[in-house]
Amino acid sequence: MAPLDADHSLPAQRSCSHASADEEMRDEIEAKFLLEDAATVAQVLDALRARHARSVSAVEIVDRYWDAPNWRLLKEGWTYRWREASGRKSLTLKSAEPSHGVVQRRREVEQRVSTFPESGEPIPFGPVTERVLGIWPGELRELFRVHNYRRLFHLRALPGELIEVAIDQATITAEDPGSGAASGRMAFVELELELREGPEESLLLLVDDMRRLFRVLPSRLNKFERGLQTAGLSGSAAMMRHELIRSRLGEASPERPLSHADRASELAHRCLKEQFEEMLAEEPKAWEGLDPEGVHKMRVAIRRLRVVFRSFKDVLPARPVLAYNREFKRAAAVLGEVRDLDVNRGNLERYAAGIPSEDAAHLAGYRRHLIDRQRRARRRLVAYLASRRHQRLKDRFARFLERGPSRRTKNAGDSATVGEAARRLVRKRYGRLLADGCATGPGGSDESYHALRIQCRRLRYLLEFFRATYGEGLRPAIEALKELQDVLGELQDVCVATAQLQEYAERVPARSGQRAQFLVLGQLVGSQRHNAEVRRGQVGDAWKRFDRKRWRKRVLAVFATGSSASD
Repeated sequence: MAPLDADHSLPAQRSCSHASADEEMRDEIEAKFLLEDAATVAQVLDALRARHARSVSAVEIVDRYWDAPNWRLLKEGWTYRWREASGRKSLTLKSAEPSHGVVQRRREVEQRVSTFPESGEPIPFGPVTERVLGIWPGELRELFRVHNYRRLFHLRALPGELIEVAIDQATITAEDPGSGAASGRMAFVELELELREGPEESLLLLVDDMRRLFRVLPSRLNKFERGLQTAGLSGSAAMMRHELIRSRLGEASPERPLSHADRASELAHRCLKEQFEEMLAEEPKAWEGLDPEGVHKMRVAIRRLRVVFRSFKDVLPARPVLAYNREFKRAAAVLGEVRDLDVNRGNLERYAAGIPSEDAAHLAGYRRHLIDRQRRARRRLVAYLASRRHQRLKDRFARFLERGPSRRTKNAGDSATVGEAARRLVRKRYGRLLADGCATGPGGSDESYHALRIQCRRLRYLLEFFRATYGEGLRPAIEALKELQDVLGELQDVCVATAQLQEYAERVPARSGQRAQFLVLGQLVGSQRHNAEVRRGQVGDAWKRFDRKRWRKRVLAVFATGSSASD
């Protein structure tokens, strides 16, 4: 597109901008909910009719989001959008603060235009272009698009009150997702309640009614954040959220890498803080459930937290760490139930896509079974994330991290240095993994492969914790461990999916009309078992690439000398 530079805001255009009725700056007060299915949408529409809400419009909206290559607009606290709806075009800046609670307040600056900047025509000067050019006068890049079918209603419960109700059927698309885990497409239905006139209590009462009457999930992300998630740019979206999280955890972690002579307790607290920040940043995605990666990444962050607890138990206060580990284990279990079903459904859809449609039709019952289990698991997850227990855990753990490592502690190991802890922990964990790996041959049980995966994961995380101190010499071993862990993870996923499938098949009534279904389910079981055998062979190959003496010697030598691998 054409750059937004000074040539686009000519002095002659300035005099006519601020008085225009087509330009508006206002604060939004709104609440948003995700609607689970078409039945919930129909119930909400019936409720609006019962309240005599007036249908205002139904319109197709296309929003295109932009930012500078260096994310300058987002860093300044703004999201930038071009909107076209029913032939009307506008430029909009919205404040980019993360959501707080159900009712949200955001500043919005809007400017009507006759053409978008990419057409090459001069941009009329106005409140949006003034701010954009003041922040970044150069080239912008398009991030993603939101195609939205919006049904708009006006609801007046009392004179002087006006709540604008929108039901958005939205699809986000990104042409070139920047992450391998990004889907490039996300679809959802969202209910938006915006207070246009009257006291805020009117909106709160309507919010309470919606939550009481219908199966609605309060939104924790906005469309911009979901768009970055869809485009594989959610790491950038987390920028603002991480800054907010760090403010509640005290000062941000120091930039200086810890040396091998620093206290190991300093490293332990730094690792805990980093993973806790990551957990909090991923929680809104796990809550909404529109992308399975949110649950996966939140679970991984908790796993890393628990590895820190286990690895650095000698330099951390024993009693609180034991309590926190127990609570985070509970959270990981609730997330794990959802994650297993997400993976299982994905495996089923890939299998169904590769067989004749008439055979795939016999898997409909099993698909419904998985969907029902998945919905129940997600409701348990949402209930847990909304619980006082989970909130207390976050608050107390944040205060624990704010206090930092104690300078006076009863732990005998608190005087240990990073170098001493590294030599002891890595040698112990490396030896345990090598012993388990050599004992687990091609004919090993599923349980032994799963145990090997856990050992592999713990060593990998441990090396990553020490990487900032000891340098890139650890990278080859970390990458080999990741490859081995991924193959073992795929084997575990297949084993879990096969167990769930067999459990379902055993409950299908043995009737003559079910013969075709039994045959297709049997074929699926056979396919899963074949996949498991393939993965077992891949585990052997990945193990050979990992268990190289030169890597072992190099890694252990780094920690034995207590010097950086980059020295």
